Amino acid sequence: MNSEERLNRVLAAKAAPAKDMHFSLLVMRRAEEERFRAAMSRRLIWGAVLASLMAVVVLAAAGLMAENPRISNDLVLALGGLGAVWALSRGAGRAVFRRARS
Repeated sequence: MNSEERLNRVLAAKAAPAKDMHFSLLVMRRAEEERFRAAMSRRLIWGAVLASLMAVVVLAAAGLMAENPRISNDLVLALGGLGAVWALSRGAGRAVFRRARS
């Protein structure tokens, strides 16, 4: 009996045979490894897509900022002001404590 026949016998049974527990554990381990590989490949592809989109956005923003230095200065000052308002309104402290609790 080869391993394919043994696998089919174990999967067709209502319960795993008591004599062949090692084989059942190997089958479960192999199935878990296949699920893990599939999940990791999906996450890797999704991460690559997001990274490429972010690279396009950053390059476009860098080109826009290089062409318009006045807008760049105004944007940096506006973002700095928003950051200061957020920090002074204790939003930053709440976010840090919320992150520490969860």
